[in-house]
Amino acid sequence: MVNVDLSPEVAEAHALPRDVVERATGQAASEARAADVTGKALTPFLLARVNELTGGDSLAGNVALVRDNARLAAQIAVAYAAVSITGA
Repeated sequence: MVNVDLSPEVAEAHALPRDVVERATGQAASEARAADVTGKALTPFLLARVNELTGGDSLAGNVALVRDNARLAAQIAVAYAAVSITGA
């Protein structure tokens, strides 16, 4: 069995500066702790709050990453199908 890392990065056009991401996620995490947000409610809270704190830029980056992941998955599926059909 071969393991391959297929995790694309956020496209440069949608990437946020590290300090912006760290500041927003740190603040959102602090607010979640202060509001005692835990369990299944934590991820939606954090995503929404980081989106607000970045003026929507984090959402744009996440959407771009999902699209890139879907594109990569489609390319892998096509290549796998071609190998499966030809037996190569």
